[in-house]
Amino acid sequence: MNPAWIRKAAALPARQLHLVGAGLLLVVAAALWFYALRAPLTALRAVRAEAAQLALTAGDPQLLSAQLAALDSDNKALAQGLGDGPAASSAHPAAQAQVRLIGALGALAREHGVSLHGVAPAPDETALSFVRLGVDVDASGPYAALLAWMDAIEHAQPALSVAGFEMHGGAAPGEVAMKIRIAAYQTQETAP
Repeated sequence: MNPAWIRKAAALPARQLHLVGAGLLLVVAAALWFYALRAPLTALRAVRAEAAQLALTAGDPQLLSAQLAALDSDNKALAQGLGDGPAASSAHPAAQAQVRLIGALGALAREHGVSLHGVAPAPDETALSFVRLGVDVDASGPYAALLAWMDAIEHAQPALSVAGFEMHGGAAPGEVAMKIRIAAYQTQETAP
């Protein structure tokens, strides 16, 4: 150290030296807290809180397996009631055809920027040797997007067509709302 600093420090009263020493200790303690201890203590608190949360949710394994078995039996009962399974595939081919049709319409709508607001099955109709399965769709979007979507529907599958539609102004500026009936034609031999 510089001898001049030592002489100046020796000339200070003892009380001021104690205050300077205490101030330096406080600065060192604050730096130690902020730079060395605070982050690990926060991480330790987070780990302890997560361990407590896991201890609360981890219950008895036998109880959890009983709940899982009950949910599995409920799931099987619902699947049978809704007609999902191998027996249902031969029992409801019309419903499956409509579900596939609705899925295809949704995919085409996403591709063309059209919003679907509702899809409902339309009554089946018989015309000559064909059965017409249909759905009524509420959609909205820009006029050009709706026209492109209708064109894509008619070109998606050979048996699909637009049976009718109504257009009117939509809720937002530049948007058109549409009610459209889409039909899928099947021969009576392949119809359900």
